[in-house]
Amino acid sequence: MNEKQAKAQQFAAHVANIALTHRLARAQRESKNYPSLEKDVELFWEDIWQCYAQQDWERLIAFREALQSFFDLRGYWHYSLSLNAWVEEAAKAHEDRFNEARWTHDHADILNQQGDYREAEQLYQKSEHIYRSLDQPEWALKSRHMRSMVVRAQGRTNEARQLSQSTMDEARQLHLEIWLAHPLYVLALLTRDQGNIQQAVIFVEESLALLAGTDEIAMIGQCLYFLGEAALQQKQLEKARGYLEESLQRVQQAGIIRREIATKRLLGELEVASGNYSLAMQIYNEILKTFEKEQFDDKSAKAQTIFSKAILYVHLKQPLEAIRLLEVTLAIYKEIGNVRRVIAVSLVLLRLYIRHFHWLRAGKLLIPTCKLVYTSGLLQPRVFFGLLRR
Repeated sequence: MNEKQAKAQQFAAHVANIALTHRLARAQRESKNYPSLEKDVELFWEDIWQCYAQQDWERLIAFREALQSFFDLRGYWHYSLSLNAWVEEAAKAHEDRFNEARWTHDHADILNQQGDYREAEQLYQKSEHIYRSLDQPEWALKSRHMRSMVVRAQGRTNEARQLSQSTMDEARQLHLEIWLAHPLYVLALLTRDQGNIQQAVIFVEESLALLAGTDEIAMIGQCLYFLGEAALQQKQLEKARGYLEESLQRVQQAGIIRREIATKRLLGELEVASGNYSLAMQIYNEILKTFEKEQFDDKSAKAQTIFSKAILYVHLKQPLEAIRLLEVTLAIYKEIGNVRRVIAVSLVLLRLYIRHFHWLRAGKLLIPTCKLVYTSGLLQPRVFFGLLRR
């Protein structure tokens, strides 16, 4: 390479470095302006890759702090997981144990959203262990709280309740009463699982009271979603609509596409309960189009939407289409290891198989479903009949 070529190469590298610096500044400046970031997401990712390739840990971490919420909340999980893994590597390189724990927790959050509950549980536990070794009990509580969520999703009800209760006990010891809103929500889920909706609603209302005046928009939206779902189960349709529409406003404000989809899906179920089948079908089809986006791979949310659409086909007296969709749903829940949902979908499928004389398929499904009910702890009468009711 001659001197002229070397200078040209240096100049090109200098220009690229300036462009990267400007884009990092823009990412930091517009970290909450998701529509703006979406326009240049590929350019941002090229810059992030360059930082990682050059082991420019400082700017890599700066990109992560600016863009992780955007990647996570808007469903760019393949970017989110890679970026999080790289900053975990950076933390280890710098022997930064606190950020290693923080980013391990965030890694678990991404897997949790994707429905990978088993690995998420392991990472939450690892994160809590590191926090405790650093004498950071408040941060450790957050990891334990989230572990209770993924343990419940796997059907281990008693263990989830113990984790949630110990989280609440420690929060009180640390005088973190405001943080009780989170484990109270899990306690509400577990109480609803047992069929006691009224007590569950009380727990959520207590959680909302603690959240009043805080900036936890997403958590408030989630509590309103819970109250809307409870009202829908109790056939209080107008009350349910009020809660769900307010919840939708909150999660849209927070920019959380996953919660937005869940709330729209429940509004679809509300339309089914109101007899507006064509509107419900329109809502479900619009949601399912969201999953055609390459970056959005929320298997759990997709399965829930397909399940709701299957139930709509039951109302439309199209059992073959309902069975087909339920079988798709069951396969997804088995893949991600959501035991509770596997059992719930299996029970609906069994009922349809028997009603329409699919004896062979019913027989093949019955035995594994009974085994799951037995091994998951859902055999307790209150828990099992609570699941049946839902």
